[in-house]
Amino acid sequence: MTGKKNGKQAPDTVADVATGATSPPGEHKMEQIRELMFGSVVRDFERRLGELHDRFEAESARILADGQKRVAELEARQAAQIERLQGQLRQESAARTGALEDVDTRFGQSLRTQSNEITAALQRHEDDAVSSEARLREAMAQLEQQLTQALQGAKDQFASGHRRLGDEKLAREDMADMMAELALRLRGAQDGAGHG
Repeated sequence: MTGKKNGKQAPDTVADVATGATSPPGEHKMEQIRELMFGSVVRDFERRLGELHDRFEAESARILADGQKRVAELEARQAAQIERLQGQLRQESAARTGALEDVDTRFGQSLRTQSNEITAALQRHEDDAVSSEARLREAMAQLEQQLTQALQGAKDQFASGHRRLGDEKLAREDMADMMAELALRLRGAQDGAGHG
């Protein structure tokens, strides 16, 4: 609010109090007030959203790389075991036909076991990835909701402040009219006393 007291002019906005300077009226001034009051909040939410997105990407990449590594390890173990069993089969096939059937049975069991392990490991990693993605999406949704609420609160505060400024401007204009009317009455009273 602009006014005079003891010969000094007071700043008329929160920004004026902070900077010690009077900004020109208009939309540019409103943008400066919004930036001063809420700019840091918006930037902080944007930064946090960016960090959450980066964490989501990094976690997804880590889970994928870990799953691929585990699958490669299982495949390497399976390949080595297959090679070993095949070697035993080649060595025993020349001596005993019955041993061939036994080795073949164990070979099939090993393949089924390794296949089940690979399938279970892939399923676990897929479940972990889905669960992590769901948690991250939920966190991002909550953060976005908080940002929306904060922005709405900021808009409401700004609108309230704008209405108060309008009310104060009307109050100043009314006071000016009253002072002018009082001055006219005093002048009329002085003129009447002088003529009397």
